[in-house]
Amino acid sequence: MQNKYSQILKTLFCSFCLVTMQNIYSQERFGGGCVDPVITATSGPGDTCDGQSVVLTATHNGDDVNWFDAEVGGNLLGTGSPFEYGPLSSTMSFWAEAYTDGTGAPITGGARVAPTNTTNSSVVPATSPWGLAFNADVDLTINEVDVYIADTNPGSVVIQLKDSGLNVLEEVTVATPVGNSTTPVQFTITLDFFVPAGLDYNLVAESSPEMVREFSSGHPGFPYPLGTAGSVTNGTINDNDTNPNVYYFFYNWTVTPGQTCYSDRVEETVIVNPIPAAPVGDANQNFNAGETLADLDVTGTNLTWYSDPAATMVIPDTTPLEDGETYYVTQTVADCESEVISITVTEILGGVSPIFKNLALFPNPASKFISIENEFIIDKVEVFSILGQRVQTMDVGSKAYALDVSKLAQGNYLLKIYSEGNTITRKFVKQ
Repeated sequence: MQNKYSQILKTLFCSFCLVTMQNIYSQERFGGGCVDPVITATSGPGDTCDGQSVVLTATHNGDDVNWFDAEVGGNLLGTGSPFEYGPLSSTMSFWAEAYTDGTGAPITGGARVAPTNTTNSSVVPATSPWGLAFNADVDLTINEVDVYIADTNPGSVVIQLKDSGLNVLEEVTVATPVGNSTTPVQFTITLDFFVPAGLDYNLVAESSPEMVREFSSGHPGFPYPLGTAGSVTNGTINDNDTNPNVYYFFYNWTVTPGQTCYSDRVEETVIVNPIPAAPVGDANQNFNAGETLADLDVTGTNLTWYSDPAATMVIPDTTPLEDGETYYVTQTVADCESEVISITVTEILGGVSPIFKNLALFPNPASKFISIENEFIIDKVEVFSILGQRVQTMDVGSKAYALDVSKLAQGNYLLKIYSEGNTITRKFVKQ
């Protein structure tokens, strides 16, 4: 009883070994399958502003990653990592799915397996090429085909793969052995032609020795299946002239279909925050000499000031106000910035201290020096760029001072003058 049990185990083990070895051989010879990839992480901005695009990434071990709008099914939004999408108008979940392109199990015995007669011919140059039209339902590789050699002399066959536009995608020249017209010699040709999924491909012989091709009115059998990977639809001659009455040359196809493996989908959610309303402030406001942007009456959160309406040049709120100028301001809430409002300012002349009643500033524009003269002692002068950046500070202590501006770049500047605890701001131009 024990010996009988051992014999059963031995038989099962040997059967397992045989199947395993066959699988290994199949994978080594034709390429084998693929392993489901894994997404280990996804990342995105977390939140964004209404109307903005987002960039998402996925860490994975596949060939690439697809992005969907649902965990199952849904719409394909795009491919790649990083992946940009938008603009967004509401909170949205993105589902990342990695994929790996591999190969399925080889399919043997495709198309017509073998001829049933020995009618034969070589390709006639005037009507070359001769062959078969076929469709590929999936990506596939034509690994091998059989031909039956009737020629009594050795020769060669030129085999081409053509697409629906008759472009040659692959070509191989194969030496053929001596055949026999009475008993044609079966000869296996290795092609390894890759065929993307599509319609109306041609596998043809551009030239050949004498080989079996079967003629029959209304040839039985078309279309011949290539397993589940496609089908041979008809004979073809003279570059795509359909010939449904003849099966040309190529038997017993071995093809390997493509196979794609997918990961589980991983979610990445982006919260979309609304754009806040613009801050509130009168479009025209008055100011006293020496006041800055911070002194203007504007209601809002996280105010940002700009010197241009396109909001590209930020200026600090310490920027001295200049009579007749227009400034632009936004507010930011939850990292989302509002539209700008503009404020034009007018200096209150009555607010000018009598200290500066006889202030003189010349020449303006200036290239080297600006003379500053005042009835009272000038304590200090400061020079600001038009963006509110302080570029010079000079202690004076006299009623007249020659300010050296020779090293300044050309452009507009603001000059802030201090005297007897009072300040005044004037604009000058550096040539």
